[in-house]
Amino acid sequence: MRSGRVTGTLAPIVLIVCSVTLLPGFPSFPVRAESVEQVSSLLVDPSSQGASAVQRTAITAGESQDLARIVRNIPSISRESRVRRDIAQATFCLPQNVLEILYYALLQLTGNVVETADMNEMRIIVTRTPFGASLGQFIFVSVSILTESTVRHEYGHTMQGYRHGPFFLLAEGLTSFVQAGLSLVSRPFADSYFDRWPENEADTLGGVIQADTLPPEIMAGPTR
Repeated sequence: MRSGRVTGTLAPIVLIVCSVTLLPGFPSFPVRAESVEQVSSLLVDPSSQGASAVQRTAITAGESQDLARIVRNIPSISRESRVRRDIAQATFCLPQNVLEILYYALLQLTGNVVETADMNEMRIIVTRTPFGASLGQFIFVSVSILTESTVRHEYGHTMQGYRHGPFFLLAEGLTSFVQAGLSLVSRPFADSYFDRWPENEADTLGGVIQADTLPPEIMAGPTR
């Protein structure tokens, strides 16, 4: 029906406006207390020089607040991969990039941008809003949850975008937003937020591993 089409067209714009004007007063969306990072094969480009040097590292939420450090920990991609992903962003993933521009402009106008940094084909935007999101070539991360886990998780959503293109917003995007909203009003639902699709898939694609899934010897760290 026509009314359904209008609603579907306006919904992303309404969500963007609400996220800036209303959500700063809401409780924070689900975030891990601790995690372990592992490099995903989709993120590491085998032809990049730094791929072999990447190691598994255990971090806590309080240890990775520096944006520059986070960017250094993400493996770089080759020039060829960068070109292919840029082309995909300009064509297959164009709807996400349109919303990205609108959302970023709104954040700028409302003074909610804290800092930015470039990472491979992406730009990380640290904001004063209480959540993280991946739209096109931008990763939006709240300053309150700025960790390597969060950046990797949102980068995993970017990988989902490469897979599903214009359908990403209706599939992963809408599902993720609804589940995040439900997590605000239901603690049991929030506790299993990262166990459900598309969040668990984003963790896998981004190289995030839950701490409680690792053997005790890894979590204990090296012995002297």
